[in-house]
Amino acid sequence: MTNGHSPDGATGTRQAILDIARREISERGLAGVSIRSVARRAGVDPRLVRHYYGSKEQLLRHAVQVEGDPVDLARELLNGSRRRLGRATAAVLLSHWDDPRTMIPYRARLSASLTSEEIAALMRDEFVQAFFGTLARGASPDRPDLRAALAASQVIGLALCRYLIEGTELADRTRDELALSMGRVIQHYLTADLAD
Repeated sequence: MTNGHSPDGATGTRQAILDIARREISERGLAGVSIRSVARRAGVDPRLVRHYYGSKEQLLRHAVQVEGDPVDLARELLNGSRRRLGRATAAVLLSHWDDPRTMIPYRARLSASLTSEEIAALMRDEFVQAFFGTLARGASPDRPDLRAALAASQVIGLALCRYLIEGTELADRTRDELALSMGRVIQHYLTADLAD
């Protein structure tokens, strides 16, 4: 499990443990993950997992971290066409969730938010308020907090039905199809008259 950063492979082993913890969260939820189950799947001693991450809680907190600043991403989207903001937003989110390099932490966070108040608060702060809040403050004519929450609720529902609930029609749709249909909803919530 070496990756060129460390002669003894410690960095690669640490990352492998984290990746396995993310998969375990996605597959079993937070309650189904333990230091022992992660260690067993990684082929290491549980003491090594504790050495790198301390407690189970610290391991799980690391596992649901995602890269990138949500405010920066929202500002990039706001620099594009406002008439295509909804579709562009849906396309960017779907590309992150479908990308093999980033899908596991995103799905782990989504799964963990269903059973952990702490992770749910993280989702609220970073996804609803920081990401969609920035979009709404930059593009919406009124009530940005309400619009951010409405848009986020649709996207979270899509993510649940596409990635965590098996057998839904959304799992079989292409990214372009979903970006088109979901983009209309996001666009409406962010920019249309909500009274219509």
